[in-house]
Amino acid sequence: MKFTFLFAPVIGSALLLSSCSNGNDGTGSAGASTTITASLQTLGLSTLAAAVDAADLEGTLAGTGPFTLFAPSNAAFAALPQGTLDSLLLPQNRQQLIDLLRYHLLSGEFNSTVASTLSSANTVNGAPITIDAVGSNLFINNARVTLADRDATNGVIHIVDRVLTQPQSLVSTLQGRGFSTLVTAVGAANLATTLSGPGPFTVLAPTNAAFAALGQATLDSLLLPANQVQLANILTYHVVPGRVTASDAVEAELAASVQGQNVLFSLTNGQARVNGVAISQINLPCTNGVIHVLDAVLSVPSTIAATAQSQGFSTLVAALDAAQLTATFADAATGPFTVFAPTNAAFAALPAGLLTQLLQPINRPVLQQVLRFHVVTQPLTAADVALRVGQGIVTLQGASIPVTQSANGPLLGGFRVLTANVLASNGVVHAIDGVLVPPGVLVQLQ
Repeated sequence: MKFTFLFAPVIGSALLLSSCSNGNDGTGSAGASTTITASLQTLGLSTLAAAVDAADLEGTLAGTGPFTLFAPSNAAFAALPQGTLDSLLLPQNRQQLIDLLRYHLLSGEFNSTVASTLSSANTVNGAPITIDAVGSNLFINNARVTLADRDATNGVIHIVDRVLTQPQSLVSTLQGRGFSTLVTAVGAANLATTLSGPGPFTVLAPTNAAFAALGQATLDSLLLPANQVQLANILTYHVVPGRVTASDAVEAELAASVQGQNVLFSLTNGQARVNGVAISQINLPCTNGVIHVLDAVLSVPSTIAATAQSQGFSTLVAALDAAQLTATFADAATGPFTVFAPTNAAFAALPAGLLTQLLQPINRPVLQQVLRFHVVTQPLTAADVALRVGQGIVTLQGASIPVTQSANGPLLGGFRVLTANVLASNGVVHAIDGVLVPPGVLVQLQ
């Protein structure tokens, strides 16, 4: 299913969560022998135990409850900016520490199975957290649950690999988390006011290192006032309308950016990606949206014709030109199309002399039919193709490509998809290892 924008619904209040507490009656988990407070040391959570003591919350976490605690590991606390933890433990900062710890606590007992069915929950301190199941992992905001369902007499503990921080605005979050190059670029593109507005927006945020990989000369050029429009075009391609969690994005696959063109989300071996770029952190919560952190700056897609050229499909490019079809796929306003693009090797594997014959002007109508047999008049991702196994895919030429299943994935007319989901401004391209020929067409060759 494709959405132009997506929403992650919020699951109400602490009262609603308590009513969904997996049948808990307030007497604690069956078989547990210690309270949440006592369990912290047993689980090796010494830093959290010290913080609970400094905040004078030991009594609360040893009380009736029930509670669900998302407990940062010692390593999670150690990863905080230098001096942050020491500052939080000072007596004068006790209220700040209390607020932080309460942000890790839910009223009600939720094991990982129940929690994974929720999209959001209000914490004991009143601020919401995002709950997101991505692949086999459960995330609380941008923190991954590394050890789930540690039962206590008054609730349950899930250990997480990051300290949760309360949401701020998108721009404030980017500033506070060290995205200085992106913040500078947002200012240079005159987009700070927009991203500080109500939104909500989903920001695909390249790190400083991702921008540095562009090269200093390229970056300096983009930041020039004369290139503000180009910079805004790039940055708005990194923004999707709505609050889109990682699981929503992966499920929808295609989403329209603020710039207007689609981005393509995927999940590969548990790693969320967008346009093939790894998302190194997901679901940084903001008051007006959410941030996903990228390891590279996304390139704004070119047309299918330009993409074929840049991806090395030189024989296909020559065939499109000979068939006088280049203009169709070079116009960003046409489509969207799906092109199953034969590689140069695929064309070279045709029977001797056949390609030369197809490229002759007298056989242009036949070549057009062959090429149109590789085109579908809607954007199909690899997942969409997999759904067509046994059904076939109707092409622009009119005939249907048979789709069968093999041990290595779907086959199109018996040919493999070598590279899937190459995004273009007017569609999507999949490289295949053979040339598809519609039934009965070659007999028309002269």
